[in-house]
Amino acid sequence: MDINYLQKLQQSPELQDIEWALCKEDAYYWLTHWALTLDAHDKENPIKLFPDKMYLKFIVNIWLKENLLLVPKSRQMMLSWLFVALYLWDVQFHIGRNVFFQSKREEDADDLIKRAKFIWDNEPKFLKRYRIGDSFSSLVCNPQANGNDVYCKMLFPAIHSWIRGIPQGADILRMHTASGILSDEMAFQSEAQASYTASKPTLSHSGRFTGVSTAEDSTFFERMVFDLEEMI
Repeated sequence: MDINYLQKLQQSPELQDIEWALCKEDAYYWLTHWALTLDAHDKENPIKLFPDKMYLKFIVNIWLKENLLLVPKSRQMMLSWLFVALYLWDVQFHIGRNVFFQSKREEDADDLIKRAKFIWDNEPKFLKRYRIGDSFSSLVCNPQANGNDVYCKMLFPAIHSWIRGIPQGADILRMHTASGILSDEMAFQSEAQASYTASKPTLSHSGRFTGVSTAEDSTFFERMVFDLEEMI
């Protein structure tokens, strides 16, 4: 982003309001202008914005249009980071969003939560707001923990939204109709089919299910990707 614009942005509440509105309406704009990631492989520049790449924009556009999306991936494509960021965008800029990040183990799900929290922590203050009518109020993540990390949770009580990290399995999903579910490394979850079946009420209520995984043969994820299983 142009340095002159950034300087003007710091000094202008009006420009900050416009920038907030742009980010709310355009997930890809927010992603490529304000969402910072952590690249542990880059010793010189580990903190960086999402790259403006055609394949990422293509996937974002599909994610916005399709409630059910399954994406095989190879490493270094940034797809886990991408979907973590997109669900954070959905929760941060909308009221009443309830999202689950599901992985094989609870610890892995917490790692996804930490990625989302990293993005949130590095956003400018003027984006950490919510609007009711014509007025803005500050938006705080995990206020009962003074904004610090909470294991497997990102809570935004002011807008009745949250992200929770959960291990594989159907039990927790069966108890909730969520706004969105991200199933990471879905092919390596032995209980993926049960989890997906439990998530069907979420999809039937216009929620979103995103499954992403590196390749693994003879799995429920593979059968879903190649339409060998009933989707809904």
